[in-house]
Amino acid sequence: MAETKNLDITAILNYLKMGGSEWNDIQISSKNDIRVLAKKEVDIIPYKEESHYSIYKIKKNGNVDCLFVVVHLLGKLNKSGEAQYNRAGNIARELSKYEQEIFGNNERRTIIVGDFNMQPYESGVCGGYGFNATMSAHQASKKTRKIDGETTYLYYNPVWALMGANKLVQGSYYNSSDNDDHAIYWYSFDSVLLRPCYIESFNWEYFSIIEKTNKHNFVPNSTIDKERYSDHLPIKFEIMGG
Repeated sequence: MAETKNLDITAILNYLKMGGSEWNDIQISSKNDIRVLAKKEVDIIPYKEESHYSIYKIKKNGNVDCLFVVVHLLGKLNKSGEAQYNRAGNIARELSKYEQEIFGNNERRTIIVGDFNMQPYESGVCGGYGFNATMSAHQASKKTRKIDGETTYLYYNPVWALMGANKLVQGSYYNSSDNDDHAIYWYSFDSVLLRPCYIESFNWEYFSIIEKTNKHNFVPNSTIDKERYSDHLPIKFEIMGG
């Protein structure tokens, strides 16, 4: 979760406990607005934290099985598209260095999730000097591509599949006053980026943007209820097989 300053994390953990599961708050710094809650049986530990991202190691049988990264990148209200692109590229390169430290020459097993504040087709997300995240599972499965002779590692971004679908919700953010010439109303600022090893085990049936629960409707009257809930809708996804 991002922008968690006003959330009562203890109350959330107690509520989850009522459902029969023990959850932990995997906190790095109390000042950061990114928070990760994990079931008690999940072996997850904090690794690194900067102002716009937090990294966690998920272990399996004592070894690092996954590098889990939660991001909350620069917003469009405060920075230009060029600034967003530059910062995204810097973070992508930093994450690549951490992958090299942890995985070495083995398969890179990384998942990035969160608020990128950019569309999947913007350079900061899909560009080779950004996160290098493609909409093509086939291309991503090749793991790398070369740009000017330099090998770069690919991510796969499944969020493309939710855009333009014949549904009410077609993104995680809605701008009802979109008067720009390039108005699209629904924006996919929140994404899930996967290293190629997770493509085959990605659960497409489960993957969705959450519009409502049994007791709460986040999108009444075709727009997101920003006053009662949040200006972003949550995304749920699942990797099969642990």
